Amino acid sequence: MADVRVLVANNLKHFRKALNLSQFELAEKMECSPTLIGKIETMKRFPSADNLNRMAEALKIAPAELFSEAETSEVVRVVAAQQKRKSQLKSHINKAIDEFFM
Repeated sequence: MADVRVLVANNLKHFRKALNLSQFELAEKMECSPTLIGKIETMKRFPSADNLNRMAEALKIAPAELFSEAETSEVVRVVAAQQKRKSQLKSHINKAIDEFFM
């Protein structure tokens, strides 16, 4: 079993990068300091329960996914699939809006 700090740090970094978010952008979404994100990713600090929830919400994942031992490629695959679904949904919504106003 992997160290929890390592799991959270690695998963946070991989999910953040998969969403193309900088530490600063993630911090804005979480309403916290970018320094906190850096310290969590480098295992200098461990996030509080509140920050774990904010992190998961900002990354659009379940909090438990931050503790997952899944391979990095699997983590990125899951996030990429979520992004693809989101993009498809936006496309369908935009098409419906365009058709409505034509």
